[in-house]
Amino acid sequence: MDEWELPLEETEEFEAPAVEGVSPADAGWKDELNLAEFPIAALTDRVPDGQTTMVFEDRMERRDSAPIIRRLTIMGTHKHGLPTATDDEVLVGLIQLTKRRSNFTDARVQFSRYELIELLGWPQSGQSYRRIEEALHRWVGVVLMYENAWWDNIAKSWVDEQFHVLDNVTLYDRERWRSSRRNGKGDRGGKPDKPPLPLSSFRWNEVIFQSFQSGNLKQLDLEFYLKLRLPTTKRMYRFLDKRFYRRSRLDFDLRSLACEHIGLSRSYAPTELKRRLKPALEELEQLGFLEPLAPEERYSYVKRGCWRIIFIRGGRATAVAQDPSDREEHGPDELIGALKERGVTARTAQELVEAHPAARVRTKIEVFDWLMRNEDRRVGKNPAGYLVASIRSDYKPPEDFRTQEKASKAAGKAKAAAEARAQQEEARARDEAERDKAREQRLRAAWEQLPESERDAIRAAVKAENPGIGRWKTMLEPLCLAALEARLGPDTEAPSKPDEGQRLLFPEARPAKTK
Repeated sequence: MDEWELPLEETEEFEAPAVEGVSPADAGWKDELNLAEFPIAALTDRVPDGQTTMVFEDRMERRDSAPIIRRLTIMGTHKHGLPTATDDEVLVGLIQLTKRRSNFTDARVQFSRYELIELLGWPQSGQSYRRIEEALHRWVGVVLMYENAWWDNIAKSWVDEQFHVLDNVTLYDRERWRSSRRNGKGDRGGKPDKPPLPLSSFRWNEVIFQSFQSGNLKQLDLEFYLKLRLPTTKRMYRFLDKRFYRRSRLDFDLRSLACEHIGLSRSYAPTELKRRLKPALEELEQLGFLEPLAPEERYSYVKRGCWRIIFIRGGRATAVAQDPSDREEHGPDELIGALKERGVTARTAQELVEAHPAARVRTKIEVFDWLMRNEDRRVGKNPAGYLVASIRSDYKPPEDFRTQEKASKAAGKAKAAAEARAQQEEARARDEAERDKAREQRLRAAWEQLPESERDAIRAAVKAENPGIGRWKTMLEPLCLAALEARLGPDTEAPSKPDEGQRLLFPEARPAKTK
């Protein structure tokens, strides 16, 4: 057995499939739901030499048919290896660039590494540029093989898919950024006045891009995600943020969660798994994403070597009413699953759903979750028993339960404010794109007015600085325009006469003054 494989384990979670798309006007940062379900990268920035494969799997129970085994195999190349924790962060950034550029309408995305580094909050340094380049190379080479584990939001079914993440990447703007610094066209601190034109590009594989377009997306609090320090925390946050849709309490098999959805080693005993998860749990608790729980509340013993882990959503959880992968119309399967998650046995859950209106079951679940969050003594001794009795006897909600409506209104206002900020950001991005386009047109006009000898001089200088680049016109031309801009200055208008252009470009060539 491969060291990454694990004997099949039964898990009681059921992920309701997506049934709705995302409106083109939907604003904010996004995460693709399949990519948030299983790890697609290691939890470290260094993978053991020679290891080019990782496998993750789980067992999903279904009511009317046999359970299915979902499996993801990640295959890296011998040259670039498997994706790392940093590569996973870069991929999240690429999804945001796609949202910013075209709102997921174009598989090819133009960008600059300057922009991507700024989006991720990394320092503008040579090391950051190298990390971006290495990540892109790996994502072009990596193959993801999903077996019963890729949700097709159009067919509404789990399917097998095998694909590269990115089909191709074109990079050639780093030299222009460096050139602008060498020529002093920045501030006194040596920084460039403006980021380079977004001439680099990448193209998503068709499978992932179709998932984008089908609306298999959820909101992502990018600022919160980038604030997290540990790769384990980031991976846990994306997975739990997806699963918290309309649920405030989640219950998983410890080994299945830690090894198959977070990416910890299967060789760890339960005690070691708890120790490895502790820093991530503490970070999410401190930031308000998870409710703090004592170890005896967080973990429940099942049998020798088998534990359950419990999560209760904190005030910072963002997936509420935003994860389309859980958007069932509250059918029987969804309600039965919700009751089972809260400790009700499968048989009792089915009886309750068949005997009582769906609206009553939904309301009692919401009240139950509210009581659990507030540690109400009525649910302390036997939470599942209280939930069952509340449905059968139609308990009235507590008087102060209505305060939840105020929280919903506040969440609606916060969402509206976030959408307004996103619209402002998109408007700013459009303005910048228009300015960049005008800037490029000005440079092309200036280039056309230059004598051929001066064009040859610029080409020769660029080729000398970038040996071998002359074989590709698409790479040579942007660098020539950048060199022209460096000599003209960013705010200089195109010269109206050839001799005037010569004086601007080559001041050392001006005629000597006559005595």
